[in-house]
Amino acid sequence: MEAIIIWILKKTGETAFGKLISDFLENFFPNVFKNKTKEIIQIYERRIEKKNEEISRLEKTKLTQEKRFKKNEKRIIGSLKRRSIATEKLIEQYRKPLNAILISYASQHEGSGKGTKRSHFLREELARYNSKYLGGSDALIPPAFVPGSLQTQEDLKRWFERKILKGRYCKIKFLIMFDLKKSAFWGTYLPYIQKDPKHHTLGEVLNVEDVFTDEQIDRLAISDIITAGDIAWLSSSILSVEELDVILRNQRRIENELGNPSLRILSDSSIEDKLSKALSRYIEKPHKVSEAIVKEATFWLEKINGGEE
Repeated sequence: MEAIIIWILKKTGETAFGKLISDFLENFFPNVFKNKTKEIIQIYERRIEKKNEEISRLEKTKLTQEKRFKKNEKRIIGSLKRRSIATEKLIEQYRKPLNAILISYASQHEGSGKGTKRSHFLREELARYNSKYLGGSDALIPPAFVPGSLQTQEDLKRWFERKILKGRYCKIKFLIMFDLKKSAFWGTYLPYIQKDPKHHTLGEVLNVEDVFTDEQIDRLAISDIITAGDIAWLSSSILSVEELDVILRNQRRIENELGNPSLRILSDSSIEDKLSKALSRYIEKPHKVSEAIVKEATFWLEKINGGEE
């Protein structure tokens, strides 16, 4: 009987006659309609349950993707630190401005009773922005720590007075906000290697995480740098921390002496003697390191060209 009634309702549809038939049947067969309502509710509940399962699955997928993304970020940052691509090469590779703040100061004083006393508050205040000491009274706030609200000279002046000076006194030789990528140059032109320098170039004090946020690092085309033939990257797996630091500080000089060879050229064993000679001024066992560079270059050339891991 229930099947017949449902068939009638389907055939009559949402017409005026169908409505009349529906009201008539509902009055004479209330249990059938009660069962129909129950069936509809059950179908609705199953659909809700299915939707909830789908939502739960999507949330788990999103969480998994976020974890994977964060893991990849850590892997990329860790890889850059471990493999030690020179920070200045990464700066060259980046496509957007990298604003830094350069400051030189003297004669710091702050209130003491009725007068003032000498102080060193500037260095302490600048340290909150991960400032890098360059020597003397010169310091640099690296791009990753420059407040994003600073856009103009007036912004810079207001920030210094409110966030650094705070009513105290000092002499500022200069305070400059500049694009580290487009408006700065640094280098070492000495006939000897400094073992413990008292003054530093920008490149010597900046680490990857000082210049780039995690999001910016993720956008860097590291493969382009490796393909160009990065000596520090290729030799870092065999060098000590001290030797790697020396190579990084003299990397441009070494690569210029070699004729700025690409990754493909460095993967050819015929370059080993030339490599060994160029490295001999800076490290012990240059021949062993040269062999390692050629092996690493061969490995990365295959990977970048689509080889399987």
